[in-house]
Amino acid sequence: MTTQLLDGPGRMLESIYPKFMVDLVSGAEAGRHTAPAHQQQQFRERLTQEILARTKLRPWAMSGMFSENAVLRLGLAEKLAGMYDPGHLALCLMSDKLTRLRQQASRRGAIPPGLQQQYEALSGHFMQRAAYKEKALSQRGLTVQAGEHSEQIFTRWRAGEYDGWSLAGRCYIALEELRWGPFGDACRLANPDVAAMLKDNVRSIAANHLAQGINASVATRHFYHQWLTTPVTPHLMEHKEMLGWLGEGYQAERHPVSWSVSQTWQTVALGMPRLCSAKRLADAMVEEIFAER
Repeated sequence: MTTQLLDGPGRMLESIYPKFMVDLVSGAEAGRHTAPAHQQQQFRERLTQEILARTKLRPWAMSGMFSENAVLRLGLAEKLAGMYDPGHLALCLMSDKLTRLRQQASRRGAIPPGLQQQYEALSGHFMQRAAYKEKALSQRGLTVQAGEHSEQIFTRWRAGEYDGWSLAGRCYIALEELRWGPFGDACRLANPDVAAMLKDNVRSIAANHLAQGINASVATRHFYHQWLTTPVTPHLMEHKEMLGWLGEGYQAERHPVSWSVSQTWQTVALGMPRLCSAKRLADAMVEEIFAER
C-alpha cells in the first residue's frame, strides 16, 4: 500500500512512533480534545495501516483497534516498543497510564481474562526500560545530547523539511520533535537551572527562525493569519491532519497558542493573540509544550 503519511509529512518526524505507542496504550482516551470523531478515526486508521505495513505487522491490523480491543492494542504497543526505541518520555507516559488503568480495572471488578496481568507486566517492563534509559542518558551527558538534538532539528527546519506546514506550524513541529527526544529528556531530567538555560536557547533560535520566515524582526507583530496560513501543496490535508494528531493533547484553555497552531479545523482559542511577534509565538509554544502535564 502507499504510505502517504509516513513518506509525506511524516518522512522526517521522529515523534510519530513514540506518540503512536502512547496512543495505543491510552486507547479511547487518545484524541478526546481533537477533531470530529469521524475525521479523527479515519486518520488514525490510515496511520495505523501505514505503520503496520511498514513494520510488517499486518496480522495485527484490525478496524477500531483504538477503542475496541485493549489486549490487541497493548500487544501491538509492546511489539512496536521492541522494534523502535520509544524514548524516555513515551516509556514514562505508557508506564503511568498502564498503572492507572490497572487501578481503575481493580476498582471496577470485571475485566477480560489476562488483561490485568498484561497491565502489570507491561507497566513494569516500560518502567524498567525508562529507569535504564534515564541512567544511560545521565552518563552520556544530558546537556551535550540536548544540544546535538536541537541542532539536528533546527537544521531540518532551515533545510525546508517542515515547509509543508504554516510558519507557526513549523515551529510547533520542531518543538514537538524536541519534546519527544533527547532535548525533552534533558529538560525533564536535568536540574532546573540547566533546563531553563536549554529552553531559553530554544526560544531564541525558534523566534529567529520564525522571524526569518516572515522577513521581519523577532519583535515585529503580525496578524495571526500570517503565522497560521498553510502553504498550498499536493498533500495539504495530510499535513493538516498530521499536525492535528501530534497536537491533540493540547487544550484551548490551557495551551491556547499550541492548540490554535495545531488544531486548524477549529477557530483559534480565545487566548491566542490576534497580533503576535515571532518572539511571542516562540515563547508561548516553548512554555506550553515543555510544561509538565
